[in-house]
Amino acid sequence: MEEIRSLLTAYVTEDEPPIGLSGEAVLSAARLARRRHLLTGAVALAVVVLAMGLAVVVLPHRGGVANAPCPTASDTRAALVDRLSCVVGRAVRSLLPPDAQITRLTIPGEKPPEDPFHLIADPAGDEPRDALFHMGVRVTDARGSGSVYVLMVPSRNSGGPPCEEPEEILCRTEPTPQGLLWLSTLQSGDILTHRVALATPEAVVQFWSNDSGVLEQAGVPLPKQRTEPTLTLAEVRQLALTPGLDF
Repeated sequence: MEEIRSLLTAYVTEDEPPIGLSGEAVLSAARLARRRHLLTGAVALAVVVLAMGLAVVVLPHRGGVANAPCPTASDTRAALVDRLSCVVGRAVRSLLPPDAQITRLTIPGEKPPEDPFHLIADPAGDEPRDALFHMGVRVTDARGSGSVYVLMVPSRNSGGPPCEEPEEILCRTEPTPQGLLWLSTLQSGDILTHRVALATPEAVVQFWSNDSGVLEQAGVPLPKQRTEPTLTLAEVRQLALTPGLDF
């Protein structure tokens, strides 16, 4: 996990607020660290089999279970992950069609969790909050397949993604009571991505959605699998402002 620890340490200890922490850079480091851990000791056949499949979970509206309150404990990292995962899952589900199918996007060798929204917490310190919290899901509905991602970085030295990126179509900032929002739309080849980051006094919470149901990997072109991202920019903004995503 040294790559992840170095990223977070640099991010939270700079004298000046950074212009932004790239979601792709953080996820690439996280995936690399997890890949090294997960593939150690795994036989080649198991890796191939796991790499070929994704766990599909249909999201029905499940009455009492879906309406039960999310956990409130945050005294351990596991408890914090459970609480944040519940909040993220509820927020994303509320924006999807009732018959949408959810597929957890995984790296080779990683077993999908039972809850597709269960966050990965890559440690970057000893406290429960000292981690990079992230996950990605594929959403398939009548219009095709796309993805929704989340990345949460606890930091009191917070900044959002910078504007004027090469693939940027739209970028603006918006002050809110919770903190400063960065809203952007990016075009990379055929792939359109809506991304919103909220910089609060204690963390950066970033969501993004695109029009491909394939896991993002640096340098690998994604196939376009629907005419527009799964979520609109306004819906991604709504996710970033979800109450309860605190540490």
